[in-house]
Amino acid sequence: MRIRQGLYVTSERWAALDRWDRYRMRVLAVHLAAHRPPVFCHETAALVHGLPLVTVPSHVHVQQIADGSAHSRGGVRRHCSSLAAPPVTQISGLQVTSLESTIVALAVGSGFPAGVLALDDALRRGMTNLRQVSELAQMTRTAAAQKRITAVLDFSCGDAESPGESLSRVQMMVMGFPVPELQHVFSDARGLIGRVDFYWPQARLVGEFDGLVKYSKPEYLNGRTPSEVVIEEKRREDRLRALGLRVVRWTWDDLRDPALLRDLLTSAGLVPGRPVIPGRVLRARV
Repeated sequence: MRIRQGLYVTSERWAALDRWDRYRMRVLAVHLAAHRPPVFCHETAALVHGLPLVTVPSHVHVQQIADGSAHSRGGVRRHCSSLAAPPVTQISGLQVTSLESTIVALAVGSGFPAGVLALDDALRRGMTNLRQVSELAQMTRTAAAQKRITAVLDFSCGDAESPGESLSRVQMMVMGFPVPELQHVFSDARGLIGRVDFYWPQARLVGEFDGLVKYSKPEYLNGRTPSEVVIEEKRREDRLRALGLRVVRWTWDDLRDPALLRDLLTSAGLVPGRPVIPGRVLRARV
């Protein structure tokens, strides 16, 4: 398989890679084939920084060194930054735009969901803070760009514990649902039940995003079998219901089609209001 001019991988190796690792290989090929080390930006820089993405990028994104028109060729998309001179850092031998400038670029160019996923994750992991991102956002060249990043800054927080929770928050807001409390703690006569992803006090409704990794990855199983985790989740949910709460769950499949999440929440008793279009940029889809 030809990855890039002069760079190949065996068909067997390529077939064994998932779509994310295939993209990583394309990024490395662009780096190795360049006459001078490129500066990766946007979704590509986000991946190198370890930030979550809504979906696998279609292009490898590279920062245009000099001012000029953005263009795409050979699977590479070159960008003229909305920042006068985006800071650059190096990670694992690759040059990338800094974490904060990458988040700004995602919010401005890739849309509100992409910006929120990245910033929520960076805040939760202590990689940056709102002040640092806000200071860099003030360097954007246009009022429209500042409006888009401001919408992301106003909405993001570090309480969402997974990209699925962040995207759930975005879709709830866009569809006009009431704002939930995040990571609310419940207890009963037996003691602590645990934290829930979302809670709407007036509706007495608990919402849980189920990414399914808790049933498969060793770091989430903690020595338990998948069936043991399922049983524990069922008992936890029974204790919540015993408090007079209703519980609604959803997965990535429901987020891929927002209408499914809307139906789940309305069936559970939530009433959506007027749809919201934050920053007027909502292009990112699962």
